Amino acid sequence: METVPDRPTRTGASRLATLGSGGRGVLIAGLLVDGVGSYLFLSVSGRALGPDRFALVSVLWAVTFLVGNGLFIPAEQELARAIASRAGGAAALRRIVAVTAGAVAAVAVILTVSSNWISSSLFRSRSGFVLALAVGVAGVAFMFVVRGLLAGTGDYRSYGVLFMVDAAAKALPVVALAGAGVDDPLPYAWVMATSGWIGSLVGLLVARPLAIRPGGRASPWPGLLSSLGFLLLTSLTSLTLMNLSTVTVEVLSGPAEEAAAGVFLSALVIARIPLFLFQAVQAVVLPRLSARAADGDAAGFSDDVRLLAGIVTAATVVATVGSVMVGTLVVRVLFGEEFDRIGGWDMGALTLASMLMTATLTLNQAQIALRRQHQSWWPWAAGLVAFGVAVGTSGAELLTRVEVAMVASAAVTVAVAAWLVRREVGELRRQPAGAWSGAGEQ
Repeated sequence: METVPDRPTRTGASRLATLGSGGRGVLIAGLLVDGVGSYLFLSVSGRALGPDRFALVSVLWAVTFLVGNGLFIPAEQELARAIASRAGGAAALRRIVAVTAGAVAAVAVILTVSSNWISSSLFRSRSGFVLALAVGVAGVAFMFVVRGLLAGTGDYRSYGVLFMVDAAAKALPVVALAGAGVDDPLPYAWVMATSGWIGSLVGLLVARPLAIRPGGRASPWPGLLSSLGFLLLTSLTSLTLMNLSTVTVEVLSGPAEEAAAGVFLSALVIARIPLFLFQAVQAVVLPRLSARAADGDAAGFSDDVRLLAGIVTAATVVATVGSVMVGTLVVRVLFGEEFDRIGGWDMGALTLASMLMTATLTLNQAQIALRRQHQSWWPWAAGLVAFGVAVGTSGAELLTRVEVAMVASAAVTVAVAAWLVRREVGELRRQPAGAWSGAGEQ
């Protein structure tokens, strides 16, 4: 399948229609189905196993996606950019597959060498969970490579199918296990570890035949490794900032604040729904902006960035106001009456911070499209500094202090990212058409 990048138009409505066409609806539906599947997996397995045994599955879930997402999101980003910008897509695919395979092998070696320690520390000396962790991390790596390939070629229908099958592969087997009365957590762990493999393989089969445009020159090995390294740094700093509030509440809460800390964490789950949906934004936006930059189309690039900024701004207002009005009700319905201890303004602050981080992630895609991977981590580093300053200087009670720090740090990240993108778009405008070199990529 070969997709020609959309050409810019001058009306916001037509640009919005273009961004929403070509299988993007299937992608969004796939993400929603995947969310439901994840919820079913966790809910059904938790009820079937009970809190004690389910703890093993939940630890495996957390570690798999923390390690997998942190290490391998850059593979999707760089591959999608290279294919969409016609920068030697076939060569880029081979090289990124090689680098990803090397990283998976390194993780496997580390898990093998430290298997006894990991087993005793995290999984109550059940070695089968360490093997499931290795298989699960490799599956996440494979999924991100496939996602980069599908996003770069514009095959969003197959991308959505990947998510739908992944959801089914997680949810249906655990329903069967629970129905059969299985109370050993290891089979549930293997369902989670293999679902990514199944979804990715089906996504590839649906996508065939794939067509990657010839032409262009792939980044040399030093440039590719530098790009992936900076994207990895961006991934780690962004994940750190997104999870720092949770860690801060857990570490700083005293005995009298333990209940409040639990309520905060439940509210944060609701407030972070926009970050989950960002996967659809990345899949669509990065290839499109990469093609604009490769063509030297500064006007189209600027138009798309402004359109995205308008969409994210409107979504931020709606989501924040909605959280203030009904956020506490949602928490109470999903988690129970005992969690009804957080106010509407608290929910609004958490949602605002999450939406601002979503805006920064979106602007990161523009930086990557402009081959400014070496700068994409700067906004998150600035946000980490802002978070530390806000937490350390505020005299408010703990939860208010953390909420203020979240909003302040998120505002700093989006401001720095917007400044960087505006500066680089100005440089793109000064280049002759088709002459954009992306100098500074390394």
